[in-house]
Amino acid sequence: MNGKEVSSLVFMGLALLYDVSPIDIIPDIPVVGWIDDFIITATTGLNCIQQFTAESSQTLSTIAKTLKWIGIILGGIVILLLFLLAGFIVSLFQ
Repeated sequence: MNGKEVSSLVFMGLALLYDVSPIDIIPDIPVVGWIDDFIITATTGLNCIQQFTAESSQTLSTIAKTLKWIGIILGGIVILLLFLLAGFIVSLFQ
């Protein structure tokens, strides 16, 4: 294993620890609170696939890289929209 593969496994382990951790970006409210957990775990999983297939299958590695970045961008947008929605809801009750 090279350094990138090892670091991707370390990040995957950290993502799994984040999943079970009580500290979250979005609190673990059913469905809504699981979005950040899914985004982080899916992104690190795709990163592992990208790193482990980089030498054997360039096509699969490129697909994983593209999906990883799509997930990061869409995940950031979804989390931002959830924060804006929460701010709007809080402002309604003030």
